[in-house]
Amino acid sequence: MMSLKKIINLCFFPLITLAVVHVAAYAADNKSADDDRRTASRAPNARDLMESTAPGYSTPAGLVSECLGRLVFDVKPEIEWPTWYDGDFGFDFSKSFSRNVFNPGDEIKIGNVKIAVIGPLTDTISSSLSAALPKNDLRDQLARLKKDELAFSENSKKKTGDRKALYAQSKLEDSIQETKNYIKEIQDKYQPFEPGLPDSEGYWYSKTEPGNEIYSVFRTNLKRGKYIYVFESTELLSKKLDKEAHRRNFLKFLASFRTRTKHEIPHELGICIPAGFIRDDGKSNIDIKQSLRWNDAPGVLYSIHTGNVEPGRFKSPAVEAAASAAIGMLGSMEEERVKPFVTKRIGPHASRIGALTAQQGGVALTVKGKTGTPYEAYSVFTGYSGWLGSVVLPYILIEMSTRTLDQAPELKKNPPPFQQSMDRLEILLKSTRLRATAPTMPELAATSETKGP
Repeated sequence: MMSLKKIINLCFFPLITLAVVHVAAYAADNKSADDDRRTASRAPNARDLMESTAPGYSTPAGLVSECLGRLVFDVKPEIEWPTWYDGDFGFDFSKSFSRNVFNPGDEIKIGNVKIAVIGPLTDTISSSLSAALPKNDLRDQLARLKKDELAFSENSKKKTGDRKALYAQSKLEDSIQETKNYIKEIQDKYQPFEPGLPDSEGYWYSKTEPGNEIYSVFRTNLKRGKYIYVFESTELLSKKLDKEAHRRNFLKFLASFRTRTKHEIPHELGICIPAGFIRDDGKSNIDIKQSLRWNDAPGVLYSIHTGNVEPGRFKSPAVEAAASAAIGMLGSMEEERVKPFVTKRIGPHASRIGALTAQQGGVALTVKGKTGTPYEAYSVFTGYSGWLGSVVLPYILIEMSTRTLDQAPELKKNPPPFQQSMDRLEILLKSTRLRATAPTMPELAATSETKGP
């Protein structure tokens, strides 16, 4: 019999294989006029831009606004962003809420810079992040080498022929050599980098990719209040861009960063990140996916994925929506086992993100936990594909998904009933809109005077 965990994982991680099998016909028969016009050669007009701002919308009582990328949306005040860090778990730029509660692909990328927001800080987190910096790692390794060399020297003076002592001395000698090799690697590979900002540390290194292309990498940690912000910029070295030019570009980027208080909505041009803001000219290429959750329902994640539409990463919301609604319908043996648990299907159908036409699909199922108490697990996808070549009209993909006690014991409780979470999702969908700025983005300002067809 299929386990509860396998049923839930099959339903919700990930859906792309379902899309390939099931939804080609749906996508062909139901390709919306909205998708057609966004891929057309013409630029968006005033009507298109007006839709993106959700004209006439006002934040209801009891809600507050938050922002991500170039978007703004309304939520209950008690929300959390994924900023968890555990040095033993390993570090990358895809953050999570805890060891088992995360959304694959949660990441912030602006141009060639990846960003991680880590906190709230504790002494353990600060020490772990600091120790990972090459200069501090080098300091610790030199101290370790000195300690081991002293122990080796003291043991040699004893001149014991005991087998265990000789073996321990041999292992110590191997450890000393490994430490020396590692120290040389740190010294050869990493160079210190001064970000020129208070409470900041950084370093530089290069890496060679297949094809012998050499990339320059600058990385820095900025400590601001209860968070550490990690920035990593990677650029291909060429005749037109050397290490020094890359350094200047990165310093300019870092200077554009500032912290942002919870629920602060900036009015200047730029890009929102959790607890932070990057000023720009409205033209930066972004690809941001971040989840948020209400603190009274820690097993329900609301993921927002947004960015510029480019030929290489054009989104197909109709396909993803159909795939999300198709769980338990594809005819395979595993699908047949899932089908009895499915209690509700959502779409696929047309929906709205603010005033924008979107596609939506999803599924809810009822299962019994280890205690025998039934609960609901669910996943709902809603997507707007954006406008190819426009910095003003990004793609907007919003997904609600659940994590359960079986998947993540640290949650302490299973997700609330589907309808409660769906009501919160509807708030998020209805309120998501382009953030108003002054001055407006160049593309928006240039187009706002034109008349649409």
